[in-house]
This record gives sequence, structure tokens and C-alpha cells, in this order.
Amino acid sequence: MQIEVLDTHSSEYDDFVQSSKDGKLCHLQEWSSMVSRTFGHATFNLVALERGVVCGVLPLTLIRSRIFGNRLVSQAFSNYGGPLADKPDALAELLNRAFELALEHGCSTVEFRSLQSLPYDLVLQKDKVCMFLPLVSDPDEMWRHLKPEIRNRIRKAEKSGLIATSGGQELLGEFYQLWTIRMHQLGTPCYSKNLFRNILETFPQYSRIFVVEKGNQAVGTAFSYSFNGLCQCRWSATRTEFNGLAPNTLLYWSAIRHHCLAGDRTFDFGRSTPNSSQYEFKRRWRTKTIQLHYQYWTHPGHKLSLATPDNPKYRNKIQMWKKLPLWMTRLIGPHISRSLP
Repeated sequence: MQIEVLDTHSSEYDDFVQSSKDGKLCHLQEWSSMVSRTFGHATFNLVALERGVVCGVLPLTLIRSRIFGNRLVSQAFSNYGGPLADKPDALAELLNRAFELALEHGCSTVEFRSLQSLPYDLVLQKDKVCMFLPLVSDPDEMWRHLKPEIRNRIRKAEKSGLIATSGGQELLGEFYQLWTIRMHQLGTPCYSKNLFRNILETFPQYSRIFVVEKGNQAVGTAFSYSFNGLCQCRWSATRTEFNGLAPNTLLYWSAIRHHCLAGDRTFDFGRSTPNSSQYEFKRRWRTKTIQLHYQYWTHPGHKLSLATPDNPKYRNKIQMWKKLPLWMTRLIGPHISRSLP
């Protein structure tokens, strides 16, 4: 078994990702290149070869931060990642090479964002889930599958004059303006606008923006991308003062309808904390709860510390962030969030 770090594009690598049932957009080499171009992070696309044939891949992003420490993540700025391998020895060799890279670059942790738990002695976090909705090609059949309460809220939004549209780069400004408002309200540093622009430019056939408007004002928006039949609704936001008109329900229905027609098989509502308000909203769509298995290798002598909103040490910082002017969070946020992938 041979493990290589690719420094040029390999069609065999991407073909392996495409053929893997767990292959996601973030596993592609182009995702790593997009992350590096957007944030300046070094990336490593590991490939396992047996007699020249690809039998495993592992994309990694190196995050260097004076505040949060150095770490490798698979995969950065995605809910998913981790190794893809069709042989146990390929999986073991990929992980061993990842640990070697971590030691070479002074990393305290390596994070694997997988759906399935890796069979190794790693720290396991199971506090997050994703919510999957099976899709059919006929939107009318999909409509009949929805609960009456969901259909009624969609009708309410439409009767209230809300209109849903979708597109690409031309809607980026509306998306980013509304999304950053919501991130400010939540006390979360926003990503750079370049992240979304570069996703749209790198994957124009896979990515899309959805907007719900009331008159000439955007009151809801979402950013999705699809690959291997899975549509991921990765980022969304609504103007909270309009929530009584159900813009979020119309927003998700417009995205679901679009991806039904696009031939996708599954709609991913995104990551949630069980029993949270977001979780309950997504559950009402008759979704299936999918457990996420985030696992961590830690450098000997280091204790795992995660920079998440759930971590008590960051609660005061979150409250302080909410009090900053919106323009300041848009200016400073991207410099902080580049280390929070």
C-alpha cells in the first residue's frame, strides 16, 4: 500500500470520490483548492494506491491559529469529511499518514467529520445530527408527502405576498447581507463573502442560492450545493421580524422543489443539536435523524478543547459579539472565522 500527498489534479482521485457512496463535494480536490484560495490554508489530499489503483482518499486542511491552536480538519468549512476507503489497510495507512502530518506541522488535534464511526481509539463527539429528507422527482408527490401543518405554512407565506426565487452569483449580495445579520444576532463571527463567491465559481453546476422576498426586501435566504444525489442546505437565515409569515417554510420548500426537479435523492437540512428549536423545525418535515460521528486524534500531552458555541468558555465572548455594531462584525468576523472551519 502506497500513500501519496497529491500536488497535481488527479481524475482518478475524483472518480473514486464520485463512486463512493459516502463521497461528498468536500472530498473533491477542487474543494481543498477552493478553501486554500479563499483562506490561505494549506491543504493535503492523501490518496492510497495499490498497484497504481486508488483504494482510498483523505482530504485534510491545516488550520493555524494563535488563539485556537494548530489542527488538521477533514474537511474544513463542511459538515462532512473524513477518509473514504474500500480496504481496511488503506484506511489504516491514511490515518497513520494524517497523524504523521499533524506531528510534522505541530498540530494538537486531527478532526474527522464522518457519518460512520472510525474503528480506532479516537475521542468521539456525538452531540450533533443531520436531518435527511428522501426526495422524489415529482414535486407534486413530494407536496403530498408533507405534513398538513407544513403545507398550511407554505400557503400562508404565499398568501402573505412572499415570493421565492433562486439563482447564482446575482443573488450573492442579498444572501450575504441577510445571513450576516442573522450571524450577528446569534453571536457568531461570519465567514468572508469570498467563501460563498468561490463555491459558486468553483461548483456552478452544484451550488445555488434561494431567496424569499416580501416586496423588494429579502426576508429569507439559503445557500445549497449538491453532489452524488445529496443536496446540502448549508447556510440559511430569515429576518426574525417576519417569522410570523413563515418565510423559512417557503424557503425550504422552494429548495426542496428545485432539488426534486434536479434529480437529487436526498435533501440534507443541515447540522442540528437534538431537541433544539432548529431540530424540531426540521423534524416536522418528516426527516430522518442521521447521527454525526466527529472523532479526534489528540497530540500526546494535549487535552481536546473545541471552539464551539456550546463551550462554556466562549459564552461571554458570544454575548460581547452580539453587542458590536453590525458593520464591525462584517469587518472583523472573517478574520476570526477563518480559524473556525
